[in-house]
Amino acid sequence: MRKRIISLFLILAIYIIASNSTFYTYTIGQNNKWKITQDAYLVSEIILEDAGLYYPEDMYLEGGKLYIADSGNARIVVYDLKTRKYIEVGEWSLFTPTGVFVDDKYIYVADAGLSEIVIFDKEGNEIRRIGKPKSILFGQYTKFKPKKVVVDKRGNFYIVSEGSLDGIIQLDRNGEFLGYFGANKVRITALDKFIDLFYSKQQKERLLTRTPKPYFNIAIDDKGLVYTITQKERGDAIKKHNTLGNNILYLSRLNLMVDEENFVDITVDKEGRIFALTETGLIYEYDQEGNLIFSFGGRAISYDKNGLFSVASSIEVDEEGKIYVLDKEKGIVQVFNPTVYALKIHRALDLYMQGKYIESKSIWEDVLKYDGYSSIIHNGLGKAYFQEGNYKYAALHFKVAYNKREYSNAFWEIRNQFLQNNMKAILIVLFLIFIFYEIVGRILKLKNYKLKITIKNKLLSDIFYLKNILRHPIDSFYYLRKGTYGSILSATIIYGLFAIVVIFDYMGRSFLFNLNTSERSVGYVLLSTIVPVLLWVFSNYLVSSITDGRGTLKNIYIFTAYSFAPYIIFQPFIIFLTYILTYNESFLINFGSFFIISWTLIILFVGVKETHDYHVKGTIGSILYSLIWILVIVLVFSIVYMLWDQIFETVYGIIQEVLYRVR
Repeated sequence: MRKRIISLFLILAIYIIASNSTFYTYTIGQNNKWKITQDAYLVSEIILEDAGLYYPEDMYLEGGKLYIADSGNARIVVYDLKTRKYIEVGEWSLFTPTGVFVDDKYIYVADAGLSEIVIFDKEGNEIRRIGKPKSILFGQYTKFKPKKVVVDKRGNFYIVSEGSLDGIIQLDRNGEFLGYFGANKVRITALDKFIDLFYSKQQKERLLTRTPKPYFNIAIDDKGLVYTITQKERGDAIKKHNTLGNNILYLSRLNLMVDEENFVDITVDKEGRIFALTETGLIYEYDQEGNLIFSFGGRAISYDKNGLFSVASSIEVDEEGKIYVLDKEKGIVQVFNPTVYALKIHRALDLYMQGKYIESKSIWEDVLKYDGYSSIIHNGLGKAYFQEGNYKYAALHFKVAYNKREYSNAFWEIRNQFLQNNMKAILIVLFLIFIFYEIVGRILKLKNYKLKITIKNKLLSDIFYLKNILRHPIDSFYYLRKGTYGSILSATIIYGLFAIVVIFDYMGRSFLFNLNTSERSVGYVLLSTIVPVLLWVFSNYLVSSITDGRGTLKNIYIFTAYSFAPYIIFQPFIIFLTYILTYNESFLINFGSFFIISWTLIILFVGVKETHDYHVKGTIGSILYSLIWILVIVLVFSIVYMLWDQIFETVYGIIQEVLYRVR
C-alpha cells in the first residue's frame, strides 16, 4: 500500500512538472546548431485571468506592480503582485494606449490614438500631456504617433513613433524636441551598388526607396542605456545604444546575433541580460554581449498549454529572475520561474562579469554536467580558462562553442608562447639552412655545375610542364596547342590535382578560416568543381566553332587544365597558413587567395587568346559568350529536370500507343 501511494505521488509530481513545462528549451550547440537542452524556465502561475484585458499592448514592472496598457479598454491596469488586486488608471483620459513606462513618481503612457504622451501620478491623477513638438527641426508635416516610451533619470523622453524613419524621438522633461536618437542604417545590396554605377540620378530617385527601417520597441536599463528592436532584420534586430545613439552591443554590431525578424518587445534585467519576445511567443535570452543563452516558449496552435501563447505582446523580468509574458489575444500574463539550471548559468555569467574567473569556472564545470554541448557553457568555460592563463583549454572550449574570435585570441597566445619557448631553436635551424644553401651554391659555382633535373618520362614531363605556365604562359600555350607538350592523360591528371586542392581548400582549412562546409560532402564539392569546368570546355568549343577559333576540343580541354597552375601550386600554401595565422592576420589569407584566383583567371584569359589566336577583343567576347552558353545549358537542364516526370509519362504513353497499334 505504501509503495502504491509513493508511486501515485511520483506520477502526480511528474504530471505537475510536465504541465508546467515550457515544452522545450533550446540553445546553441556545436557548429552553431540549435539543440534541445535542460528546461531553463517553468510556468509557475497565470495571472490577470479575471481582469478583462482586451488586446493589451504593453506591460511594465516596477515596485512589485505590473502596469498594463490595456489598449482595447482604453486604460492602464495596475496589478499588485503581493495583494493580487488591481486598479484602473486613465479610463477617461486615454484612447488607445500602446506603451507604458513607470518611474519612482509617474506613469507615462504612449497613446497613438491621441498622438500624445499622457502622464499620471501613482494615484492615477492626470498630471499633463505632451503632444507633437513645435520645433522647426521636428518638421511641420512629420507625424507624431507615439507607440512606446521610456524616460531616463534626467527626465528625457525616448519615443518610438509609428512610421518614424529617422530614429527614436528624444524630448526633454518639458517636451521640447532634442533631436532623433540612433537611427537605423540603410543597407545597400549588390543590386543597389550596380544601379549606382550605371543609373542616372533621376532613374535612381524613381527606382530606389532607400529608407532606414523604423524601430518597433524600446527599453532602458538602470545605467540609462537604451535598447531597441527592429523588425524584419537579421543579425542585428536588437541594438544597445550609448548616449550618442551608437550601437554598442558586440555581436549585433558584427551582424552575428541569433535573433528573429518578428520581435515585439524587449527588456533587460539588473545584471544586463537581454530578454526579447516574438509575436509567436518565443522568448530569447542573451548575455551582455549578445550571445544567446536560451530560447523557449512558442505559439499555442492546436491546444493551450502552459508556456505557449496565442499572440504575445510584452515581456518583463523582476529582480528574482522571474519572467512575465503578456498574451495579447488571451488577455493573461504567464509567469516563468528560473530552474536550478538557469540560475547556475546566471550565477556563472555574473561572477565572470565581476572578474571572479576562478569562481565562475567551478560553476561552469558543474553546469557542464547538465548539458555537455551547450555553446554558452563552453564559451563561459573558455573565457574563464583564458583569464586564468590556460590558453590551451580555453581554445578547446572556444572551438566547441564555435567562437572563432575568442579562439583566435587564445591561439595567438599559444603561438606566442611557442615562439618564445622555441625561438632559439628556430633561429638556429634557419641559420643552418642558410649556411647549407650558401655552401652548396659556392661548391657548384666553383666546379661550374648547373643543377638541372631532366625528366625522361613523357607523362611526368607533361605534368611538370605546369611550372612553365607560370613563367612563360604565352610560349607555353603555343607548345600546348602544337602538341609538343601536354596530352589528354596529363590534363586529366592535372584536373584531378585541381579537384584535390579545391577539396582541401573547402574542407581542409583550419577552424578559424574554414568555409563553413560541415554539411557538404566531398562528393558535393567534387561535383560542384568538375561540372562547371566541363561546361566551360564544351561551351568554349561551341563558341570557338562559330567565331573561327583555332583551338580544337582537345586543345581547350588541355589548356584549361594547365590554366589552373597558379591555384594548384600556390593555394596549398594558403591552406597551410590558415593553421599558423590568426584573425588579426586574416587579410594575408584573403589577399593571398584573391591574388591566386586572379592570377589563374588571367592565365585562363591568355590561354583562350593564344589557343584560338584571338585579339584581346575577340578573347573577351569568346569568354562572355561561353559564360552565356553555360547559363543556357544550366537553364535547359533545370527545366528538363523539373519536367522529367511529365516527359517520361508522355514518352511512355506514346510507346504504349505504338505497341497497341502494332498488335
